[in-house]
Amino acid sequence: MKLLQALFLAVPLVAFAGTDGGNTSSTIYKVVGPDGQVTFSDTPPPNGQAQEVQLAPINVQPIALPRTLPTRKLSPKDETDTGKEGYTGPVSIQIVSPLDGATIPPGQRFIPLQVDVHPVYPEGASFFAVVDGKPWQGSSSGAGLDISLLERGTHTVQAVLTDSKGQVLAQSQVVTLYVKRPGGRLPDNSAPRAPQAPRAPVGPGIPQAQPSP
Repeated sequence: MKLLQALFLAVPLVAFAGTDGGNTSSTIYKVVGPDGQVTFSDTPPPNGQAQEVQLAPINVQPIALPRTLPTRKLSPKDETDTGKEGYTGPVSIQIVSPLDGATIPPGQRFIPLQVDVHPVYPEGASFFAVVDGKPWQGSSSGAGLDISLLERGTHTVQAVLTDSKGQVLAQSQVVTLYVKRPGGRLPDNSAPRAPQAPRAPVGPGIPQAQPSP
């Protein structure tokens, strides 16, 4: 127990060795007293009865310097992030449905015009359709517009995006649609008529049958 106490007492001596008064000696002297008590000192006793204890190199921790946090490199998507509100940059509009050259069959009554605005739909903007070179009735502030009233035949369709003041922001490509619907006097797929059968001869005195009205 006395030895452990002496070792604990020696810790301050080790810490001050080489720092007090410019003394850079790393030698510690172990002295055993008449009562068996062990003491340590950085100076030898006058009688010279002491044991030198060589200390291991002191582990000195360097002063912690402030570490600079790494800067996150923006990805290409972050650098060109235009999905924020209030974006006023250039935009484009594209017709995604119907496709160019699409045929609208006779049974399809609803014809939706679907567009895609990139990179963001401007606030307050809307688009309208130009059918066969003329503005289509109505407009839409979303991504779809009903053009179901198209008559049978071939039509060209284009989408025009405008801001809240009616200024043109972008125009889409022109697509061609083929609408097949029954209408007028001719069916969509007119078939040739079968030839009429020859009339049977009528006997004398028998009135000829007249076609019913």
